[in-house]
Amino acid sequence: MDTIILAGGKSRRMGQNKALLPLGNERVIDRLINEFSPISRKMLLVTNHPSEFQSIHINKVTDEPEFKGHGPLAGLEIGLKSSTSQECLIIACDMPFASRQVGKWLVDGLINSGYDAVIPMFEGRIHPLFGAYQKGIQSIIRTCLLDQKRRMTDLINQLNVKLVEQNDAPDYLQKVWEKCFWNMNTMDDYQKALKHLGGQNEF
Repeated sequence: MDTIILAGGKSRRMGQNKALLPLGNERVIDRLINEFSPISRKMLLVTNHPSEFQSIHINKVTDEPEFKGHGPLAGLEIGLKSSTSQECLIIACDMPFASRQVGKWLVDGLINSGYDAVIPMFEGRIHPLFGAYQKGIQSIIRTCLLDQKRRMTDLINQLNVKLVEQNDAPDYLQKVWEKCFWNMNTMDDYQKALKHLGGQNEF
């Protein structure tokens, strides 16, 4: 499997590049790379600001010119196009506590399943930016973008998707399920992440 980290956003609500914020003794992006590289054949970083990630030594790709600024769907499109595996794990850079155990379980559920994607849910909300996707759906994503359908739901509605909830996961994943999909979008969220890292459960 390939792991594709989406870091193409402008971090408007954060006010700075959230992927480069320090958490403990490493940055968020380093944390994700270190977490997922042991289970990945190849790692890709999708960013429209590659100069900000010069110290990151994994493959970097940018949105195709006609899709720049079209959101995470454009990042997913170029990530899958650039991947070398049939099954890929997608992770947004604002999920600092994403778990490789959960990621591997999602991808394992995709292999030979007949599904286009395996997407997790928590408390009734889907989390398509930490999910397993077949490389072959790249052409469907491209069509969505060309048709000005830029939301992840525009894509999901066209796919054969398996949605999985916490109680579908094995026992060893139950305790990490909630924090795995937590998004860090604001400075308040960042402070919560720091407190959580320090042993204070903030979410």
